[in-house]
Amino acid sequence: MPSTVRNRVYVEALCVAGIALCFAIAAAGVLFDVELGKQGLLLLACGVSAAVLGGVVWLHRAQQAEILEKNKALLLELAESKLQAHILQRNKSLMQSIFNASQNVYYVFDEFCVCLDVITSRDDLLKFCHATDPVGKKLTELFDEKLLDTIRRPLLKSLDCKRLQVIEYCVEHAGKEYWLEGRALALPQRGCGPRKIVWVARDITEEKRNREAVRVLSTRLALSEEQQRRKIAVELHDSLGQILAIVKMRLNLLRRYLSEDDELELLDSSMEQLGSGIELTRTLVWELSPPTLYALGLVSAVEWLGEKYAKEHGISFAVEDEMECSVWGSDFKIMTFRIVRELMANVVKHSGASACTIAFCNRSDGVVITVHDNGKGFPDRTSKEGFRKGFGLLTIQESVRHLGGDVAFTSDCIGGNVLIFIPFKQTAPALDVEMSAATGTYNG
Repeated sequence: MPSTVRNRVYVEALCVAGIALCFAIAAAGVLFDVELGKQGLLLLACGVSAAVLGGVVWLHRAQQAEILEKNKALLLELAESKLQAHILQRNKSLMQSIFNASQNVYYVFDEFCVCLDVITSRDDLLKFCHATDPVGKKLTELFDEKLLDTIRRPLLKSLDCKRLQVIEYCVEHAGKEYWLEGRALALPQRGCGPRKIVWVARDITEEKRNREAVRVLSTRLALSEEQQRRKIAVELHDSLGQILAIVKMRLNLLRRYLSEDDELELLDSSMEQLGSGIELTRTLVWELSPPTLYALGLVSAVEWLGEKYAKEHGISFAVEDEMECSVWGSDFKIMTFRIVRELMANVVKHSGASACTIAFCNRSDGVVITVHDNGKGFPDRTSKEGFRKGFGLLTIQESVRHLGGDVAFTSDCIGGNVLIFIPFKQTAPALDVEMSAATGTYNG
């Protein structure tokens, strides 16, 4: 029962009780011949009235205090509601600003690749991608045959594996190319209707252009570094190497004029140390910039490096040359050799292998390099820990990406396997394997 109703009932009950008390006193006086004077009757009437009025005042004040407390609570609740509404409006405005600044196109597809809805802040981007409104259209009606399979594959894969799928694709409009990054993620299933996928397309044309500029600068920096290494190696060979060789020849001539055993022993010791210095100079020259790379080509330089690692670490390196033509520019040879050298060093340091095979095979648009060892391989990408690449593998990924190529790290029953494609013209087609994040394609 509400408090106001309850208090009213109390007041009415109190009044009725006072009246009943008066009647009871009057009835008692009649029945028992009790005579009350006028003063007694007046005192009785005033006492009953005062008691009734006191009870009414007390109940009124209690009710007023309760109403005041309720008003305060309502005012606080109203202020809190207004604050929450203000925060909600501010967050809504902020989200709208973020949405407008994101410049994305948000699609909702069902499992049959039919577009259910589209939300975008860039109508121009939507027109670049589609000639008509995509809502209600199938995927085959929205994209041409070149892009159809590229987009359909991550859409369906996101439904199967329940993980984010990311690709990059290009659309043409009015003779211009626009690069987009597509992200597909399956929505939680509710009810028994068709499953749905969210596809977010982001304009990365400017980012792609900047990335290409960084790639070119990085390649130039690597080539400049290699040129400096080559210059230092030539200086070491032509200056320091020649000086040490002449000193060794003169010490050999000095032997004729020495007859004491102590003198000959000191000369032999000096000759031995000088020989070590000459050998160290040669090693530095070869490690800085192998002359074989410039004189005989990439495959010969890799064979020399394999022999060197075999002597130092006991790992057998076999090089297979399946290329029909090996006439490459010096820049291409330098960058490719750096990548293969890093892979071979990774095999030596981390694989635990006893044998490794390096195969070269060229195509019309580039060269394919396969490095296969019999070591422990790479961690399973689907394991709980996941596949975390170290600094060496990340360096290889970046180097291949800067050349416009693709790289894939896989394992089989024998050991680890690395597949690399490097294009001659810096435009890499996709390999028929799942690519790593270095290619700009992520399949989580």
